[in-house]
Amino acid sequence: MSSLKYLAVNPSNYLLHSAYIPSSKPETQRAILAASLADGKSIINNDLRCLETNTMKEACRSIGAQFIEEPERLIIYGTGGKIRPEKKVIDALGSGLVFRVITALTCHSETPAVISGDATLRTRVMEPLLNALVELGGNISSIHMNGKAPFINWGGYIGGECEIEGNISSQFITAILFTAPLAKKSTTVKIKGDILSLSYIQQTLEILTIAGIKFQHNENFSQLTVFPGKYNAAEYTITGDYTSCSYLVAAATLFPCDLTLRNINSKSLQGEQAILTFVEKMGLEIIRNDQRNEIRLINKKGQLTGNYEFNVSNCPNIVPTLASIGIYVDGCFRITGGSITRLHKSPRIKAMVNELLKLGVRIKPLIINDVYDGFEIHGDSSYSGNCTLSSWGDHRIFMSLFVASLRCRQANYIDGYEDVHCSFPGFFKEFEQLGITFQECIQKYEKVE
Repeated sequence: MSSLKYLAVNPSNYLLHSAYIPSSKPETQRAILAASLADGKSIINNDLRCLETNTMKEACRSIGAQFIEEPERLIIYGTGGKIRPEKKVIDALGSGLVFRVITALTCHSETPAVISGDATLRTRVMEPLLNALVELGGNISSIHMNGKAPFINWGGYIGGECEIEGNISSQFITAILFTAPLAKKSTTVKIKGDILSLSYIQQTLEILTIAGIKFQHNENFSQLTVFPGKYNAAEYTITGDYTSCSYLVAAATLFPCDLTLRNINSKSLQGEQAILTFVEKMGLEIIRNDQRNEIRLINKKGQLTGNYEFNVSNCPNIVPTLASIGIYVDGCFRITGGSITRLHKSPRIKAMVNELLKLGVRIKPLIINDVYDGFEIHGDSSYSGNCTLSSWGDHRIFMSLFVASLRCRQANYIDGYEDVHCSFPGFFKEFEQLGITFQECIQKYEKVE
């Protein structure tokens, strides 16, 4: 007899008054990287502590950085740009950013390094980064000769020019940008085609600026040049995470409420801040208070109505969240520009379409050149529920399906709930404080040999 664990998410018809938004995962990870490469002591205030930021810390420890964790701040003693990997595999677990950046950085190691990850990460696209690093003088091999993890890096980054597609992963570009200052020659990255998730490249450049790294770029960021330089020790203060914020914003669209979100402000380059613009256009009142790091959302309607279309090419992480909003909008709700999500932890548009169809949602994918680019929904006021839903092994799919279940007439059962620790460890605590109820369920089944 075997068992499967699910979370039963109960229906609700109200939200209580306030919740706390965790600090930004991408900002924390980038600050950890810059501090780990600096010479001396750096401080990161208000850092996020979750599985993927811990994975970044462990990877940076493996190349020589030292960490001291204190309440609400992280102290890092950097390597001064010297990459000295320990004689063991560097494990990125499920973090694409950790794998990609550490792969690039170990090009500057004097000894070979092996970088790997979990089963999901080993299926993700990595070859464009490998090819770009080879153009820059690197000597890297895919151990299974398939262009995917694990990699063995023999070193050899020199600098120069490389080309890379802009519509696969901004993390490839971030990896090169962090690595480039350690080379003897300047590095120029030419980005081909559409640049998706540009906000993540801008966040990387913001951190490099604080660390004293010099670079230049053209107007549309299709060409970036990073000059050789030294990472300076610095102090960073992390703002709230807008992707995590999006799940609470989505919940606020479902019921009449007056909800205050803390640890969040508008002084952020995160593209996912667009979630506030989107719901404001749909009728929510948004009151921003940057002095108090708070945002107040007022929903006087209960059910949103109208026809809406939003492009998400610069905010792809909120694609699943937007699906959970759209299923309750009285009208036509269209999302476009989300093709890059097919390369995330799961094929996120396909995952949300498949799972929401189980609820009886009138949703269809929007497909361009055989790629899931978005979806169209004709929403309803409620759904019967009592469905077993899959997270597809993706924390963002789980959190979006959790929100989508709140206005169903019966509880839904969702797997993968333990994965929230990847980015939002306090997810359940915050929703409990809003009055939402849920409980763990274990379903036993006969295992067929």
